[in-house]
Order: sequence, then C-alpha cells, then structure tokens
Amino acid sequence: MGSDELDDEHAAIGRQVGRFIRLSERLFATLKWNEAGRGLERPAYVLLSRVAVDGPFRLSALATDVSLDLSTVSRQVAALEGAGLVRRFQDPSDKRASLVEVTDVGREVFAENRDRWLAIWRELLAEWEPEQRREFAALFTRLNESISERLPQTGTTFERDAR
Repeated sequence: MGSDELDDEHAAIGRQVGRFIRLSERLFATLKWNEAGRGLERPAYVLLSRVAVDGPFRLSALATDVSLDLSTVSRQVAALEGAGLVRRFQDPSDKRASLVEVTDVGREVFAENRDRWLAIWRELLAEWEPEQRREFAALFTRLNESISERLPQTGTTFERDAR
C-alpha cells in the first residue's frame, strides 16, 4: 500500500470521526429528554455518568476527566447537587478537599437516562449483525485507547468512558 493510499485512509478516518462527533452532538440535542420525566441535558448527563460509574471524584479530577474547565464543572456539579443527584463530602485522605458522589436518586436518574440513550443505539444498530456490532465496539474501543494513551496522564480514568 502506497503512502498516498495510507494518507487517504487516515484522512477518511479523521473525517468520519469528526462527522461522528458532530452528528452525535446533534442527535443528543434533538432528543426530548424532558419527556423522560427526569431527563438530563447533555452536560449534566456526562458529569452524572462519570460520577455514577467511576466516582467519587474530586472536582479537579472530574474536570480533567471530562476535559472541562474546573469552574464549569463546579457550577454544573452545584446544579446536580441542588437537584439531589450528587452530594459532596470531605475527602478522608485530605480533609481540605471534598469528593463528589452520586446519591440514590442520582443513580436512578442516571440509569433512566442511560437506558434511553442505549435504546437509541439499539435502534440505530438494529440492522447490524451481532458480529458487526462486536467488531465495531472492539475497533472503537481500540481507537479510544489510542487517544487515551496519547493524552497526558492525570491519574483519571479516561479508558472507562464507554459505560
């Protein structure tokens, strides 16, 4: 395979990844989350999912994990806390710091929203053969792992984002 062909493959993959990001953002934005009863906007879902799956987190670690500014995460966590979905408590290893963990209600709301999101993926991939879905999941996981390895190591868990 020549260099031009390899570059074309890389360019095609880059275009498709970019397109995936744009389309998935648009897909998420079109969902009628409020009709779910306890629907969450995308930023709230991202933070709640990280805390529910891999928490508790310090705010700084959570901000790094989701690649957002600490002040943005702090405001969004305050809103989640106000809604009773997360709570803060003193970090036992460092009394000056606090950790954020999901509440029982937060775990329920996360599960409801995750189930809705997974239902959409089931619908989108319904015509795919099971082996195609497994292969795609493996390749997409491999891509995410490669991206994670390229990022500066911060002690957070980028590799578990697929949950």
